[in-house]
Amino acid sequence: MGMLELFLQFHEGQGIPDRPMDRLFDMMSEEQLRCRPHPVINSIAWIVWHISRAEDGGVNRFVMDLPQVLDEGDWGRRMNMVIRHHGGSMSDAEVAELSQRIDLPALRGYYNAVRARTVEVVKTLTAEQIDEIPDSRERRRIIDAEGWSKPITDPNRLPYKDWTRGELLVHLAITHSYGHYYEACTVCSLMGIKFWS
Repeated sequence: MGMLELFLQFHEGQGIPDRPMDRLFDMMSEEQLRCRPHPVINSIAWIVWHISRAEDGGVNRFVMDLPQVLDEGDWGRRMNMVIRHHGGSMSDAEVAELSQRIDLPALRGYYNAVRARTVEVVKTLTAEQIDEIPDSRERRRIIDAEGWSKPITDPNRLPYKDWTRGELLVHLAITHSYGHYYEACTVCSLMGIKFWS
């Protein structure tokens, strides 16, 4: 099995419940999706936003040079969101505000559109492209110009310096997402919801 085939197997949810975010949307009420069971715990809504934004910007702008799904589908407006960044380093108050503000059906649609685009992108990648190292300065320009993350204050910091396209792909569309899937399981447990059963 090649690297791209293995990637697609795990992107589809190898080792976790099938279509985990759809499962959460199907089994939880709107109130539960927005709930933060402890003041320092993220809501499921925030987790889905964060996974989606990290994968959208990471795959489409860092791995390839494509427009973000967020922009192509006017998803920001549809989700009732005024921010573009992926939510990292948000304050507790900002997480609470996002959790209450976001349009949940649109969020589900955006998440699934991002995941589908990633599959499309991976199916076009060549073995040579996987080993290429994109320009870190261009990634910094993208972050600053497109607001994918909160502004980087250190003028010398280059995001994912010397990472190959393959490393960026695996991190931003698999390992990062899997970490947050398990965070979602913890949130469910704190609310008494059995995600795995």
